[in-house]
Amino acid sequence: MKKLSFLLFLSLLCIACEGEEDKEPNCELVDCLSDTFFLDYQDVDGNPLIGAVFVQDSFKLSSPTRTIYLKVNASGFENILPINFNLIESGVDYELALSPTESDKFNFTFNTNTDPCCPFSSISDFQYNDTTLTGDATRTYLIVR
Repeated sequence: MKKLSFLLFLSLLCIACEGEEDKEPNCELVDCLSDTFFLDYQDVDGNPLIGAVFVQDSFKLSSPTRTIYLKVNASGFENILPINFNLIESGVDYELALSPTESDKFNFTFNTNTDPCCPFSSISDFQYNDTTLTGDATRTYLIVR
């Protein structure tokens, strides 16, 4: 009987000690992946165009309300442009300056989850020069020029 009483006491103690801080995840311990997708420009033969044909230190991506600069090697890949979701707006028209004379138009429609630690976005519609594109499992969009 003493063992049963002791176990009951421990169970009640554990329940009583659970506070609000125990119900929320500790985000300091979570290492989130970057909420990013990628543009991979290639020619018809599969050769990369970024860094070969279109050579810049950074590429200007602009909308009527915002301008960001995409660094070529920011993602660890030399020929792919990374775009972080928290730097763009969903459903807004963007223009990417590839050179002083060439640019492409984009519209990214996406949703971002409400995870308490790590936001994760998913694109529901990707428009490139008025054409719909689909990405792959690595969130890379192949653009053939």
